[in-house]
Amino acid sequence: MGCCGQGRAIAAQGKAGPNQQVGTAGRLTKVRFTQKAAILIRGPVTGRHYQFNEGTYSQLVDTRDAVVLVKTGYFQPD
Repeated sequence: MGCCGQGRAIAAQGKAGPNQQVGTAGRLTKVRFTQKAAILIRGPVTGRHYQFNEGTYSQLVDTRDAVVLVKTGYFQPD
């Protein structure tokens, strides 16, 4: 099982700068966490929290967060 620190490290790898526009507000994109671990991650753009664990490795996230999360290599479009 992963820990919160792992989630922060993942998010930091693909964090968008404060002036970057990523995606469109209000839209959702389904992504899948590619690791077999449980994590709680804060969306790098919106600050929303997403929890991925056994049974919920795929879920809808804000498109702006999805764009950045996919760039980390730990997530992929589903």
